[in-house]
Amino acid sequence: MSNAKEKGMVYLIMSLLTSFMSFATVTIKQVDCPQQFEGRVQEIIESIDTGSAFDTHTVVFKNLSTLKGDVRDQVAIEMLENGPFEIERGLDYRIQVKNGRLCWIEKI
Repeated sequence: MSNAKEKGMVYLIMSLLTSFMSFATVTIKQVDCPQQFEGRVQEIIESIDTGSAFDTHTVVFKNLSTLKGDVRDQVAIEMLENGPFEIERGLDYRIQVKNGRLCWIEKI
């Protein structure tokens, strides 16, 4: 009988873990970025290098097309220099911003 209880507990724990993981996935997808636009990188302003992994630079985008929200003609966003996104001057990107901070960016 204890073997059946142990199996039942294992199944219960596995199903709870699976449901928590699926909830986290759904929650991440629902992030609302109120400003979305397609823009071209006009300028990358390098900051003073402090040697930190969290050094940033300012990327200035020209707004080519507003997709959502109120977006100015030019948008400056601080981004990690050694972050997950590689930005090149003159290329076009789809950008999502919330409270002046980058939510997501992808090359188009």
